[in-house]
Amino acid sequence: MRGHINDGGRWVIGWAVKLPGWVFGGLQCFKIRTFRLNQRRLKRKYGITSDTPVLSYGPEVAESIRAKALKAGRGAKFAKTSGSTGKPKELLYTKWRLVVLKLIFSDMFMRVCCAFKIKRTSLYVFSSFETDTSLTSLLLDERQILPSYLSTLQAPYRVQQHPAIRELVARYGAVAVRLWILAIANPGVLYSTNPSTISTFLDELACDWPRSSGLIKDWYHDPASFADDVHKIVRRLESHGCALRLKQIATSNTPLRLWQCAPAVEAYICWTGGYVKPFLDRLATHLPSHRYRLVPMYSMSTETIETLPYFRGHDISFLPIAPGVVYEFGDERGNLLEAQELEAGKLYAMIVSDPYGLRRYQTDDLFVCERKIAGLPDLRFVRRRTLEYSFTGEKVTAEQLSEVFGRLRDRYPALVGESFLTCMPCRAEFPHYKVLLIGNSVERHNDLLAGKCDELLSEINCEYKSKRASNRLGPIEVANIGFREFIAAHPGWDAQFKLLPLTGLTR
Repeated sequence: MRGHINDGGRWVIGWAVKLPGWVFGGLQCFKIRTFRLNQRRLKRKYGITSDTPVLSYGPEVAESIRAKALKAGRGAKFAKTSGSTGKPKELLYTKWRLVVLKLIFSDMFMRVCCAFKIKRTSLYVFSSFETDTSLTSLLLDERQILPSYLSTLQAPYRVQQHPAIRELVARYGAVAVRLWILAIANPGVLYSTNPSTISTFLDELACDWPRSSGLIKDWYHDPASFADDVHKIVRRLESHGCALRLKQIATSNTPLRLWQCAPAVEAYICWTGGYVKPFLDRLATHLPSHRYRLVPMYSMSTETIETLPYFRGHDISFLPIAPGVVYEFGDERGNLLEAQELEAGKLYAMIVSDPYGLRRYQTDDLFVCERKIAGLPDLRFVRRRTLEYSFTGEKVTAEQLSEVFGRLRDRYPALVGESFLTCMPCRAEFPHYKVLLIGNSVERHNDLLAGKCDELLSEINCEYKSKRASNRLGPIEVANIGFREFIAAHPGWDAQFKLLPLTGLTR
């Protein structure tokens, strides 16, 4: 009975989510029409003139951010980047800015539910169980130990900050707790900024079912052994049929698919730009397109929101229309262009200004203009511009390594398997590059793969070839690491993790 009552509440909330979506869609059309006028106004407000220099993150930008933080007072917080630079950047986030970001996400979600006619709008976010200094952690920070009843109906993941749930995580693991919540609440939409989080969760269900289903088995066989707070949370999350689903999971000796554990899920939202294709491909095997809809997430860095989605039926475009942000773009010749001047098919670096200390800030993010929508560019993130490393002038870039990894997958699929690849400059006694195979791989062929990596990178990068020939660089080393070991070495990985082709320096 309680499951039916809760689902009735979810149905009412669903209409409260969908109806404003039509209104917000109209407001977005207005923002698109007034884009030029608003950009001129913001430039005057921020003092952006033709003489304002374009700056990358450094002492001058850091000082500008600190000055804005002093004006903000006690409400100022700092979010750190995930470290694609050598040292994490610190960006200012006031209470109001965090509120605005949450409203922007809600606006996007409401419009998604309208555009794709989502039946069940209950949302499960794959948020981290740990807190850190990331923007994700700031956005998901809960003031209440247990949010309101209506909040947990719409967003069951919000119970995860409760001490009773944290105790379950410590005892059973994050994957088991996520499966338990999903089976009980049966949400309609999954969300994770990075698809790696959902992908790894589903991989764990398939690879280690006894551990993944351990919490549900104990709950099914002996619910009285759990704390009263756990029972209170379950009553809030219950949905129709959850008792039967929990029984099926608890009595199954083989892994069940997501549609059996949480049959209402019909869509998942995640980022699709840049270097996440291996995870998207892996997700497609777990969440086939005939049953689940993939909704691409808009581009957002810790520095700023870079694009927002615009829906015309099922057609999605991504426009640079976030509130309070001035957008400018650099082309390959170094010209500074306004958004309306971009041409379809060309690559541009995004430059932003905002009220939080960034003035003509070079994001180093490269976007391709797919097409023009109402005079504005439809932007797709391609890669980081400055993702490179050089021991002795070889300047190995992420783009070069992506090509090498792609060729390895094509030529040696049996050796690479379903592993993810990343490269780390290794400053040991003899400088060299280390390629990590994360996941399942054949360790006995590492020497062969290392030789092929060396050969392919030498074909692409003549300076690397020269440095190897003169022994100024050692040969590439290939090493294996399992998913669990990799995750264990990176606390809070689901909030901060990025599997880039080229990552930080190691010894």
